[in-house]
Amino acid sequence: MKKDWLYNFLSSCVGAFRDEESGARVDDFKLNHLDLPRDELIRWWIEFRLRQTGIVYGTPLASEETIAFHTSKGYAQRRAVFLAILGAEAELAMEVGCAVSHCTVGNIRVGELLVCFALLCRELELAEKIHELIPLVPADGSVPKKLLRYAAKVGRVLPRRAYLFGNPLIGLPIHNSFNYVDAKTLGRIAVVYYERGHVDRRAIGRVLAYDDREKEHLLRAMVGLTLADRPLGVGSLRVVRRQIRSAGLPRKTRKALRRMLKQPASPKAVADAVGNDRVRNFLLEQVILGATLDGHFSERERGYVGDLAGRLGVSPGDLARLEAEVVAFYETHKAYLDLFMVGTAVRSYRQRMPEQLKQTLRENLGLITKEIKAKKGLADLLYRTSLGEELTKEERKKMGRQFLDILRSIPSLAIFSIPGGAILLPLLFTILPRGLKPRAFAEATKKEGGREII
Repeated sequence: MKKDWLYNFLSSCVGAFRDEESGARVDDFKLNHLDLPRDELIRWWIEFRLRQTGIVYGTPLASEETIAFHTSKGYAQRRAVFLAILGAEAELAMEVGCAVSHCTVGNIRVGELLVCFALLCRELELAEKIHELIPLVPADGSVPKKLLRYAAKVGRVLPRRAYLFGNPLIGLPIHNSFNYVDAKTLGRIAVVYYERGHVDRRAIGRVLAYDDREKEHLLRAMVGLTLADRPLGVGSLRVVRRQIRSAGLPRKTRKALRRMLKQPASPKAVADAVGNDRVRNFLLEQVILGATLDGHFSERERGYVGDLAGRLGVSPGDLARLEAEVVAFYETHKAYLDLFMVGTAVRSYRQRMPEQLKQTLRENLGLITKEIKAKKGLADLLYRTSLGEELTKEERKKMGRQFLDILRSIPSLAIFSIPGGAILLPLLFTILPRGLKPRAFAEATKKEGGREII
């Protein structure tokens, strides 16, 4: 990359940023979370934005120009992924500034972003030098050459910690999870920096220590997941070792993680090390992502994920919901499937989900039948369809809604609660007892793919 690439890239991000739109998003979020204290509000807002932008899944919703790189190979493709993630992180940091009432403009804002990225790279002294230079930077026009030199230094460090080695192109999607952790950490750094107005080393140290813990938990769980299925080959071991090194973890932690490659942590050991619910939810979601994205979700991997979920106190229903949400994201943003190599994963999920879901429906058939009979309106509609009577469009919608209400009340069937869950109803109709099968309704629903059921 060229010497001034980072400064120029961040300048373009600043030029495209709209304070009014960002402020409106923040205000809407505040109105919907009036019960949250200020510190919690900012933390939840960062998580909310990371989900909106796709960074939770390591897949930023990039521009059409970036998507066009899906036809490229090697370095060009990796660079496209890297810049898309970097742009999403820069936007998040600027939005944090607006959220804490610190909105600057032009070159000044670029300088502040450089401080945040230097801190993310753990270049605290460099971050302090950039911060000290910002008062000399004009909002518009030429900037001091010293600032460009500092930007070039940050620009050399950032790509080295971009986790491009071992990303989904190779098949071990720890890359995705680390991008999420980094983006979340950058958001927290921005909160500290913008609120205090200077580089507070102690506060930044706490943020970076939390980043270390999340990455350590993640690597323990992800390597355990991988080794639960099969031994790692020489190439894969090299990938994981480089991922451990790229994570920037303390030396003692790196040594412990390298030892783990010979004796992986059990689900119990991974769960016991997790200290709070925030880390628990993050960890399980990311392990599901890692298990799903390579398109190979074996019984051993499934057993590991299920064991880990149980030890973390996550119910089978919540586990099914988390897995469905991961795949639903990629289903919604299909333009990114080729770029991030997850098309196979989604197809694999589609292929195995019906049989798994049928089995869960069979296991809960007694409860489903009891609930159907308890709903008088639904029972009446079913009786009419059993006599061959054709229901009106409104009656069919009502029946669909009542079926979904029943299924959504059963924790292990939480997948019916996600958007578009109605398209799965035909699976229920295949296992219902003969007297409860809504024949005409089921056929019509199957033909229409569940589109009318809301």
